[in-house]
Amino acid sequence: MAVRLSIFAGIICIIAALPPILIGITGNAVPSWVQAGAPGRPPDASLILPYVVRYLTPPFIATIGLGTIAAAVMSSVDSSILSASSMAGWNVYRPLVKPKASTANLAKIIKRSIWIIGITATLLSLKISSVYALWFLCSDFVYCLLFPQLLTALFDKKANQWGALAGFAVSFLLRMGGGDTTLGIPALIPYPMAESGEVIFPFRTVAMLSGLLTILLVSRFTKRYGPPKGLKKLTQE
Repeated sequence: MAVRLSIFAGIICIIAALPPILIGITGNAVPSWVQAGAPGRPPDASLILPYVVRYLTPPFIATIGLGTIAAAVMSSVDSSILSASSMAGWNVYRPLVKPKASTANLAKIIKRSIWIIGITATLLSLKISSVYALWFLCSDFVYCLLFPQLLTALFDKKANQWGALAGFAVSFLLRMGGGDTTLGIPALIPYPMAESGEVIFPFRTVAMLSGLLTILLVSRFTKRYGPPKGLKKLTQE
């Protein structure tokens, strides 16, 4: 079922990409935006959609289009916040803080996490002006921090929790030591190849490889104190 749904979702994504392509072609082919009532051509490619909705469609259709976009954005936002809060309750609080937590207790933790994550997301949205920069930052963290964890969890049978914690800490320090312009964090580690306050040196890859190597070494040195736990295949009874 998962395989079939993945293939079906891929086909739907291809079909769903056609309307944005047509909107972009339409906005690029407009001979004169001034005649359409606009002050001029869109100054940025990201403004093609608002210009098309505002100046090239009837008011009724424009209202429906804006409502659809708003509904899609709100649906994605609340789904992301709810999923992150659920993961904080089930995958962090229950196994690490209170393994015997009741369902009611987990519900309270999830509700509090929704407030914390929602406020944090709001502050980030007020500080960061570009959605693309935020998306790049998230992919950056996944590459530097989570990829070594996933790789060793799947393919290294000797990896343990101590190695995972040490690898995460090393990757985090080396990654954040290079600074980040999106969050306004200056570079703390004097990496080479820096120009105009921006580090050109591939410190992200260094952080990822260092975290991966740390997991491998620390796991083997601490296997006596923290025996590795293999992945279990769940079977229906």
